[in-house]
Amino acid sequence: MVPAEASKGLPPLRSNWLVEIAEAKQTTVVMPPIDAVAPSRLIVAAHGAGDRADWACGGWRLGAQVTAFVACPQGHPMGPMTFAWVSPQQLEERALVTLGTVKARYSDYLAQAPYIFAGFSQGATFAEPFLRKHAAEFPIAILAEGGYRTMSSPSFAAAYRAAGGRRVVLLCGNPTCFVTARSAKKVLERAGLEALVVGDEKAGHNLNGRMQKALQGAWPQSVAPLPS
Repeated sequence: MVPAEASKGLPPLRSNWLVEIAEAKQTTVVMPPIDAVAPSRLIVAAHGAGDRADWACGGWRLGAQVTAFVACPQGHPMGPMTFAWVSPQQLEERALVTLGTVKARYSDYLAQAPYIFAGFSQGATFAEPFLRKHAAEFPIAILAEGGYRTMSSPSFAAAYRAAGGRRVVLLCGNPTCFVTARSAKKVLERAGLEALVVGDEKAGHNLNGRMQKALQGAWPQSVAPLPS
């Protein structure tokens, strides 16, 4: 369901389904909610290693039922067609540039915070510094197939909650991830965070149709109004 603020009488948003924006020496891929007539939620999504911003954006877009802006910063070239993150600091810097880019380009159609951070594999593993610093704007985090040390850390859970974090969704595509995620759920909940474990153990390490379907099923709960 698309979150809406008070209606501004916006005309339907016209756009290509994929927009590539090169600014500030980086590339951001944006997939807007085409035909939206009210301000829509924003997901900033970090891809994995050996991945691409457009691939990641496509998976999250379908998982979110095409109801939100999905904006994906692109990391450092890893090969002719794939990318990775050099460091958590690079991920943070590029995620913030992406946030500024989307705010500037789609201001009327973009709902105000809270925003969602989504990370897949390396994008989840390198997310901790970003989430610690920007929890107030990103109180919902979705970590898919990565970030196991972060999600199991009492220190992170307490810090994220204290800084404004409220909900963590752990998305898994393999049995080992589910074992870790269910254990981490207890750590996160002890710190006062809401924690959801979703996915499909037959999906594998990707954001394929199985993972998208699992995310779609959990989407209403993932984006429900946040507790105080």
